[in-house]
Amino acid sequence: MTSCTLAKLDALSLRLAEMAPLRTHKYFRVACPQALTGQALVLSLQEVLRLDDPTEALHIATLLLQHGYLFPVIEHASVVRDDNTLYRLQRPYFWPSHAQHADNVEYAIYLNKRLLRNDRKHGFDEDEVEEYNRLAELLGHMWPFVKAQADLQHKSHKEKKKIDKAVFDSEERAFWHCRRPGQPNCLEQPFQKAEKRLRRRTVQHIQQQIARLRFSIKTKPWLKAMKASETMVAWCEQLHDYDPFITSCQPSNPWISDDTALWVLNTDTVEVPTEKRVKRWGLSVQELVRDPIGRQVLETFLESEFSSENIRFWMAIQDLKFSPNEQVEDKARHIHDEFLASGAPCQVNVDSRTLEATLRSLEDESLPRRYAFSPAEEHVFTLMSKDSYPRFIRSQIYKGVLSAAQQQGSRRLGWRNFVFGTSLAELRNQKKTPLTTKHKMSRDDNSHNSLPKQLSSDSLPLKAQSQRIPPESVATIPTVPEVPTSPQ
Repeated sequence: MTSCTLAKLDALSLRLAEMAPLRTHKYFRVACPQALTGQALVLSLQEVLRLDDPTEALHIATLLLQHGYLFPVIEHASVVRDDNTLYRLQRPYFWPSHAQHADNVEYAIYLNKRLLRNDRKHGFDEDEVEEYNRLAELLGHMWPFVKAQADLQHKSHKEKKKIDKAVFDSEERAFWHCRRPGQPNCLEQPFQKAEKRLRRRTVQHIQQQIARLRFSIKTKPWLKAMKASETMVAWCEQLHDYDPFITSCQPSNPWISDDTALWVLNTDTVEVPTEKRVKRWGLSVQELVRDPIGRQVLETFLESEFSSENIRFWMAIQDLKFSPNEQVEDKARHIHDEFLASGAPCQVNVDSRTLEATLRSLEDESLPRRYAFSPAEEHVFTLMSKDSYPRFIRSQIYKGVLSAAQQQGSRRLGWRNFVFGTSLAELRNQKKTPLTTKHKMSRDDNSHNSLPKQLSSDSLPLKAQSQRIPPESVATIPTVPEVPTSPQ
């Protein structure tokens, strides 16, 4: 700040000190000497500067407050209020024109002087404690001098009257509050603020601008923005019924009633999912694979179509992304050997270009190994979302789970009956075929799955017209005894 501006502020402060009605005010039975209210301050500035608008006078009073020419008595603030808030004019010794640069040594003397006084009235704040420790380390070579100067000032301060001591304490504290060393204030000029130089427009810059304009005309981003906004509105309307903060949920909202029944009904290990949870699977494939039970039901459906390796490959990659660093290398090798290698037991159906890109990513050491399967992952997920997911929504498996969720609570009906067409007792009595050492895992054999029995395709009813039994698997299928029909 220039000296001319400070000189104008000094002159204004002198004229204000001559005309301001300073007197002792009462604040909760506490006497505040040499103070004036915000209303009196604004009126005095209007008289001194001959202003008709009180807003201008209030703005000038705020500038004087921010520059340190006056300060609030009770609570520190950066804006002057036109009310009964008490303010006090700063003495000229602490004006910015007399002390443009605050010194670390002077601030250290002030803090040490505070330590010598009553801790209840003159105790440190948290930031002042940090500054004291910093200065004690910075000025350690001259700390005895700092303490000696603080002791001398403290002794001279005791000789003053009680009112003078209270006024001087508030003035000194207000000065160091806004002029603390290292703290930015309105007097410091912004440093390292260089003006931006205007670059000359070369032929290359003009060609780049033309290319960007042609690309914008070709892609028409303004139309895409309109389509994106419409999609966003449709998405919000679609999920409106599933937001517990917007729509009331059953049995109760746990964020309001502190009843955790809603969370218990929607756990990952629940026996029968709720109807709203199952209907949410039909919104998008992302909602389906985000739900653990939805992934199990989708895997059961894909097993019936002999393509369960797609969801298992996708789930293995999701597990790889969030695995510890020491396990990434082994899991990546296992995923490659099981799903992508030539002759893999569960080889996924990816085209040659995607497979080559994935293998190149695996060989690239600069690319993190946990993200090396991204090309194959995107291809498989797109295949599931466009091909398998629409058939899953129309399948009897999804409709069976939805029917079970709608009739939840009935003792005679369960979602396994709707999905597999068998009773719970039959599912428990049904035995799996034991594995042998010569038994090779393939997409036609799902006995190596770790899924529960009710989510396995072994429980699905066989249809001779739609399913073909491989010749090599005939020996492993247990014979089902014929059930005698009862006479009509």
